[in-house]
Amino acid sequence: MLARIIVLKKLLGNDTMKIQIRFLCNISAFLVVAGLVISAGCAWKTRALFTKPELINHGRLAIIGLTPEQEQIFMAYYIKAFPEQFITFVERKRLRLIVSEQNLLKGRLNEKTRAKLKQLFGIEALIMCTYYDETQGIGGKKLRVRIVDSATGAIVGSVIIHGSDKFRYHCYKAIKALKTDLMGGS
Repeated sequence: MLARIIVLKKLLGNDTMKIQIRFLCNISAFLVVAGLVISAGCAWKTRALFTKPELINHGRLAIIGLTPEQEQIFMAYYIKAFPEQFITFVERKRLRLIVSEQNLLKGRLNEKTRAKLKQLFGIEALIMCTYYDETQGIGGKKLRVRIVDSATGAIVGSVIIHGSDKFRYHCYKAIKALKTDLMGGS
């Protein structure tokens, strides 16, 4: 009889251990899958990237659409990305003498306005940026950058970067993508 009780305890113990191991394996598998889903949603994505060769010839630029701090960060990354190019940024306050930012941001950049910017300040291209919350998917932020030739109105560079809420890294990724595309990289 005692032998039967010992055997019974061993059997119940083994089954209980198997159930616990199975439970732990299921939890581990769930955590791995959840981690992959979350990391895929938080991955940095580059979209709508293109550049035209004339972008490299634009050295006198102006940035619109960002806060002063964001503008400063963007300028620093841009200048560091193109050390061989002589780049000058026109101050935002000087642009306001001609047109308000609201008019520029709403796409009212007509030929006459572009001509004034080029004539008075020598601006060769406007870097039009929008930094905003992602409304679809898991979330995060997007930085949209369009570089517009002030003489022709042609878009000579464009990129959209989607990722977590780190403006500095958005700038880094956007400018790196533009430079890589411009230099013929992939």
